[in-house]
Amino acid sequence: MMKYIVEHMEANLWEWVALEYKHMLDHVGKGNLYLTSLNTGPDAVALPEAITSGAVCTTKAVTELGFDLKRVVLLDPSATEPLRREDAEKFDYCLFGGILGDDPPKDRTKELRAVGFEGRHLGPVQMTTDTAVIVTKRILEDGIPLDKLPFVDRPEIRLRKKELVEMPFRYIVDGADSNGKPKPLLAPGMLEHLKASNDWDLIEEL
Repeated sequence: MMKYIVEHMEANLWEWVALEYKHMLDHVGKGNLYLTSLNTGPDAVALPEAITSGAVCTTKAVTELGFDLKRVVLLDPSATEPLRREDAEKFDYCLFGGILGDDPPKDRTKELRAVGFEGRHLGPVQMTTDTAVIVTKRILEDGIPLDKLPFVDRPEIRLRKKELVEMPFRYIVDGADSNGKPKPLLAPGMLEHLKASNDWDLIEEL
């Protein structure tokens, strides 16, 4: 079974981070998600039991866990080769840097790239990290080629009747809205969180 490692690069464990982590866990299954380099800053929220009971959570970095680094593939937007189904035979661990992406990208992956991991990309458009994890699973475990997965880029999300926000990333399509437009696959609870907090700073950082 493939393992998925997210090297935590946020300053704190915010509520929206927990939503993203739970979304990853829902898709890859208990025991298959590693959350590394976790911290507990003064403004952090504790990860809920729904995550800690299913994911391996540690303050150690991925390089400190004793994995065979040759069996780790880094999902890297700057990699020259795309991720393919055949990579499931070469790698046991899929490594992701950060949590949510930045617009424009800040290349947080460079810190992991410097370690020397072999890299693969998931296409030219920036994804949120939970989307990248789900896409990686669908390619390596479900055998679906990258170019056969349905995506929607920079979708508009309706927060209220007269309030729309554009999410500046690529997402997997999750059906269609009432107007027939493709809906993005968001972490459960994320839409409600955005509506409740109206956190425009978060939206700008997504």
